[in-house]
Amino acid sequence: MTLLGILAFCGIMSFIALRSNFFGLKLVAGMSWFAFFMFFKNNPPSMISEGNPEHTAILIIAIGFGLMIVLSGLGRGIQRSQKWGEGFEQSEGFQWKLPSWLKASEDEPEQRTRATDEALRDYRETLRRAYKTGEFRRRR
Repeated sequence: MTLLGILAFCGIMSFIALRSNFFGLKLVAGMSWFAFFMFFKNNPPSMISEGNPEHTAILIIAIGFGLMIVLSGLGRGIQRSQKWGEGFEQSEGFQWKLPSWLKASEDEPEQRTRATDEALRDYRETLRRAYKTGEFRRRR
């Protein structure tokens, strides 16, 4: 009866997990199949003796179901990020799409470069002053 209860729990969890997009639920459903594997490995029913081909096949199927459910959650996450992520374009393989703030404006590309250079010079000067006056100390 315990074996049937664990098998029913695994089936119900798997059904719910495959309908849901929540990865944590998929992970719990996959781990329930591994729990079924451990229980069935140590307590096979009386008609199936331990080490028979049937026993081994059921153990392999349980591992397969557990991996399938967990990996289906990963596959859907990757698929979702490709569709919804603005950073990727789909063509022949992945290509990086630069965010708009990294692109130089077509109107005044030199002005953006000058502003960036000035900010960099100011930052370097601030660091030099901090080193010379001893304001900057290493943290240990």
